Amino acid sequence: MTSQNIVTAIKNNLSENSLAPKYIQLKESLEFIIKKRIIANGAVLPSERKLAEELSVSRVTIVKVLEELRLSGLIIKKQGKGTTVNFPLDYNLSGGGFSSQLHNQGQLSNRWIARELIDGKQTIRQELNITEASKVAKVKRVRLADNIPVSIETMYIPQVYLPRPELLEWSLYQFWNEQGIKPCTQEYEINAHQLTQEEADMLETKVSEPALKIILKSLDQQGHVLEYGSAICRSSSYNFRFKVQLVD
Repeated sequence: MTSQNIVTAIKNNLSENSLAPKYIQLKESLEFIIKKRIIANGAVLPSERKLAEELSVSRVTIVKVLEELRLSGLIIKKQGKGTTVNFPLDYNLSGGGFSSQLHNQGQLSNRWIARELIDGKQTIRQELNITEASKVAKVKRVRLADNIPVSIETMYIPQVYLPRPELLEWSLYQFWNEQGIKPCTQEYEINAHQLTQEEADMLETKVSEPALKIILKSLDQQGHVLEYGSAICRSSSYNFRFKVQLVD
């Protein structure tokens, strides 16, 4: 979104009949377009001078608005980058798949890299508890939110649970639900990750961008492994949460 489009979005969401002070109107408008993801996480806001000129207010008013948004965590100031939106995707690691959780947090899309059956390497077959040489479904895609790449997902699935990977168009979990296949347990391992140049290119960022690597294994109620793989995520794009049940 361009600077002018951001200014237009702010103006479009100002209340025409509000009696509140101008800075409160502007603050509420900016909060609205950030939380509704009209402007995406990581978007760079126009300069204080430009905002003041375009919105016909004093620079002092803009400084006050931006400071309140900074204190609430909705924007951050980065040296050399200006003021950027800081409203990452809220993802519950214990709450199911990407598509089902995030469909109301922005426009989601996939950039497919691979949807194919491959000869599973021994290490992959071991993770999937497959004892004999057999085909394995490989699904690799870049996940996008509001057309911004946020993660690279690579999953391996026993052929019996995804016999025609080339037909997968959207949610793997939705496909499983339609087939009566239900993940029951998910195991996670999360580590800091240094992006390779290829990964940085896929995520349309720099190799210096902070990233996390999440290794995932899903099992059904009988303990059969349904999937094994990883997601490489831009740290700034996600707010990860999880819930555990404590046992006495």
